[in-house]
Amino acid sequence: MESRQISPKEGLVAIVDDDSDISMLFADALRGVDGGISVFTFNDSLEALKHFTNNKEKYILVICDLMMPGLNGLDLVKKIKKLSPKTRTMITSGYEIEPGELQNDIKKGIIDRIIQKPISMNGLRQEVKNQINSCQLRINKK
Repeated sequence: MESRQISPKEGLVAIVDDDSDISMLFADALRGVDGGISVFTFNDSLEALKHFTNNKEKYILVICDLMMPGLNGLDLVKKIKKLSPKTRTMITSGYEIEPGELQNDIKKGIIDRIIQKPISMNGLRQEVKNQINSCQLRINKK
């Protein structure tokens, strides 16, 4: 049985942040981006991982806060990349991230982009569009 490639325009995007106000704000900002993505929000990283595991072939992007209780953002994106290396990952943080702190994870392809909060909603939309375009380029190369 042939598995069909999911187009980025019909893929899933997860926003994972323990602050429900931020996850809802980000989700509202992304509604309508690129016409076909479906945005899911999670305030618990283990719930997000469970949903991702059950739908990994449909996910194109996971946006995750770095500092969360339980499974932190870095550990979550490591698990996501292990399950689906093609899924793009963005880490967000309201704390200052030291230059080089996550460089190894970026070089290994675990983190595709780091976003410092606060971010404008236009800036967030542009970053998501960039990640969707990167995903599309990867699909077109195959």
